[in-house]
Amino acid sequence: MSLYAILANPGHNRIYFDSALEIARSELQAMLESQGVELFRIEDKAVGLPAAIVFSCQDELTDAQMKKIAASSIYYALFEVVDGGLLKPLAVPTHNTFPESMSQILRYTGKTNEQFTRLMVNLGVSAAKTGSETVTLMDPMCGKGTTLYEGLIQGMNVVGVEINAKWVQEIQTFIVKFMKNGRFKHKAGKDKRTVEGKKVAEGFVLDAAASKELFASGNSQSMKLYAADTRQADLIVKKNSVDVMVSDLPYGVQHGSKNAKDSKLNRSPNELLAEALPAWKKVLKKNGAVVLSFNEFTLKWKDLAQLFESQGWKVMDEAPYTGYLHRVDQSINRNVIVAVKP
Repeated sequence: MSLYAILANPGHNRIYFDSALEIARSELQAMLESQGVELFRIEDKAVGLPAAIVFSCQDELTDAQMKKIAASSIYYALFEVVDGGLLKPLAVPTHNTFPESMSQILRYTGKTNEQFTRLMVNLGVSAAKTGSETVTLMDPMCGKGTTLYEGLIQGMNVVGVEINAKWVQEIQTFIVKFMKNGRFKHKAGKDKRTVEGKKVAEGFVLDAAASKELFASGNSQSMKLYAADTRQADLIVKKNSVDVMVSDLPYGVQHGSKNAKDSKLNRSPNELLAEALPAWKKVLKKNGAVVLSFNEFTLKWKDLAQLFESQGWKVMDEAPYTGYLHRVDQSINRNVIVAVKP
């Protein structure tokens, strides 16, 4: 039996740090179980670290498994707890292709914390069983791009759809500048989507790699970004092409009125989702997963689960894919739901 301790990232959101530790335990369980690692115990144990997750498993962790742990939302350093309670620091392989600063630089009102976004991405990758060698991650309501940046950091191809054309332009401007400043080999271009000769979306495409050698060998990552209504995602994104969808549903607090006169801008989360799910389902691969965060003050998990099930999805209703409810502030009690396309 091997005993390990993860030192929690001190930069994690302090508002809900205690909750973050708790939900990170479930995230860790989902990630390692998807790698075939059986966790015998995840416990609260004093090991001499200021904030840590302590867990045990039958065999020593492999490099690939440690790399998974390094991609978890709470990770800062990994130790093996050896005889006498001593902490042995472990050299963990790098999990990221592009720098983590990509998702950390931008700060704006309404931004979902990048570490919580990472948690959702990890849950989606763990739940999806598509067998893809390279994961394609889509945010069907991508806002200003945090989910997309997290996907690029973790070596994925990413697709974003966002109805606010101004935000789409901001993502384009930022990502091109980031690539240029970091001297990452990249190629950017435009992409227009039409149906029966009628334009349905303006698009932006980026191919990039962390090194010139990777780019030259064809091992680049792609970002595809469209200014469009998420309810028409299947007219824009290739069907059965996405492994994981991750998105932060509008909270009804500062992300748009629930009573907007323009139906395209109606951001009541349950109504919007009911209309969008059919398109999302067409875009997602078989056994692909959707992970959504939402405000329990405006939308209940059980109602959301019922909506998914009514449209033929399988809701992951047992641990480690449940139990993510936590308070963000007085107006937001955030929860997560994970569903899989059968």
